[in-house]
Amino acid sequence: MKKNIINQIKLVVATVVMGMGVSSCSLDLLPLNEVVLENYWTNKADVESVVNSCYVGMQENGYVSKMIEWGEVRSDNTLPSSSAAESLRNFMNGSIKSTSSYCDWSSMYNVINRCNTVLYYAKDLAEEGNPKQDPNYTMSDYNINVAECKALRALSYLTLIKTFKDVPFTLDPSIDDDVDYRLGQTKFEVILDSLIEDIESCKDFAPRRYAETKKNSGRITRAAMYALLAEMYLWRASDANLTRAQQNEYYRKCIECCDWVIDYKVQQYNENNIDGLDLTSVVERDIMSRYGYPLLKEEPASGVKMTGPAAYNSIFGTGNSFESIFEVTYTQGSSEIHNTDVSFYYGGKNKDGEDVQYIVANTDLLSDADKLTASYNAQTLFPSSTDYRILTSFHYQSSGAYDIYKYVVERSQAGSTDNTAHGSVGSSFKEASTSETTREYEDEHENWIIYRLTEIMLFRAEAEIELAYNLSDAEVEAKNENTETEENGEADENAETDENAGADEASKARRIVAPRGQTLTTSEELRQDAYYLILAVYLRSNPYAKTSTGVNTAAPSYTGKESRAEMETLVLNERRREFLFEGKRYYDLVRQSRRDGNTSAFKAAIGSKYTGASIKIKMNNPDFMYMPILKSQLKVNPNLVQNSAYNDEREENAKN
Repeated sequence: MKKNIINQIKLVVATVVMGMGVSSCSLDLLPLNEVVLENYWTNKADVESVVNSCYVGMQENGYVSKMIEWGEVRSDNTLPSSSAAESLRNFMNGSIKSTSSYCDWSSMYNVINRCNTVLYYAKDLAEEGNPKQDPNYTMSDYNINVAECKALRALSYLTLIKTFKDVPFTLDPSIDDDVDYRLGQTKFEVILDSLIEDIESCKDFAPRRYAETKKNSGRITRAAMYALLAEMYLWRASDANLTRAQQNEYYRKCIECCDWVIDYKVQQYNENNIDGLDLTSVVERDIMSRYGYPLLKEEPASGVKMTGPAAYNSIFGTGNSFESIFEVTYTQGSSEIHNTDVSFYYGGKNKDGEDVQYIVANTDLLSDADKLTASYNAQTLFPSSTDYRILTSFHYQSSGAYDIYKYVVERSQAGSTDNTAHGSVGSSFKEASTSETTREYEDEHENWIIYRLTEIMLFRAEAEIELAYNLSDAEVEAKNENTETEENGEADENAETDENAGADEASKARRIVAPRGQTLTTSEELRQDAYYLILAVYLRSNPYAKTSTGVNTAAPSYTGKESRAEMETLVLNERRREFLFEGKRYYDLVRQSRRDGNTSAFKAAIGSKYTGASIKIKMNNPDFMYMPILKSQLKVNPNLVQNSAYNDEREENAKN
């Protein structure tokens, strides 16, 4: 046992800092012998090695593939490819058995345990007066490592509870062979409360910026901490069992965290010297001036020849873009870890140069290009022919499967301005004449994005919509009384001036976004701000919908009379368009169902993929939204309880 552990420790030491932070290593910390580990933790380099291994754990061992399988493959965005294995077809059809490898959560717990181990041992090296103290390892260094490890641990646990609901939960490492780590499940809400408390306690430990460019999105920063908190607060609020007051408290905390990230990005834009990049040349200045959000522009600069939209190239081609908050960053080089999880699922090549593709885009995303019009329609995902995301997310063709483009198609090379071979947007959508060529195996180092600026904006929009409709009748009535007063000539000076000047959409937006979300108090202010957040994200990808003073019919409209359901549809549709194939859609549907207290919306979206009558019946059970516990885990850990939606499965007939 001890020889094996010593070998494992040597592998940790072999981890080196590369570019954004780490290169590959192999490590299994479940369990480790306490005596050997105590002898290992002697200096700052030891700590940094294991911290790096936490990031490496997200690159390897199927961590990203689980995010794809659990968050995207199960959603209504995807279908199995013609070459998909039977086990994958069953999984995508809702026929999930507890013997399936898709239920394996070990990659998440691998990262969790590495983080727990750092947090258990590292403090001794930083504490003044401790016999193990390394003078080169300061409390400032330690606090940064605490923030990193707690964030990666929380992200992994958050993924687990979104997928399985109740899971084993511990903040202690499995380092002692004499300790029994066969834990039962902890409730979803208890875990989430603990994670929120944990991150709140150290959110400001993380650095605002690193000196190396890639580390600012490849490692945990303060913006990443606040982004993680925003998502956790949004999930905590989305609980039909809470009172409105409780929900509102969490929604306001979500908005507060989103504002921190947005304000930080605005500050960076105003500084206009980020890693030597002139942001004014790459940010959509019209959206920034109208709505206050520094989003990268899709249309390249005048005269620039490029085979694809500019923002897409920066975010998904080059990676570690200005908009990125945190992403699993893969170092380029044939000896480094390859992101075969993305390439094999969406389309890539294996070591022998053979094409590999497990899934394709659902043809329902864009069923008939001829039906695309210039008018926004909430019933159609892509109602406008001028949305760049039609071009960048998948390969539309009038017949046959839709190949996925996002991540696996490199579009950042200079080339002809004639993009008809790739499809194009403009006055009408043009079908791509040929499918794009995916990256060769040696180039498969696509970063996997966890958080980017548009998600923070849409987190805030979702929270504001829910908060707005949760406001009491008294608050709404008070707003109505104020409106009547203004109509009688007692409006404030700015409002009167705007009315006299014929205020346009942009000036209205500026009045709302200037103070940011946490200072908005009325239902109308919150709903209007949510609309402008959504509109800014939409217009970046659909610049043809802009006019000199506002928007045209290609953009979503807002009258102030929209119902809660209409506003929820608005933000969920925008999230689906913006984050196609980024592992978000299935979880969005789960969060909506938790908030609604039923599976109606979930069934309406996912049910079209399922053909079996028994599966559709099971969808009435909220627990069906979550994965079953792996059968082998149930055998070795008698404290685990199977998901109730899968208690009646017949394991002897399992095909996968």
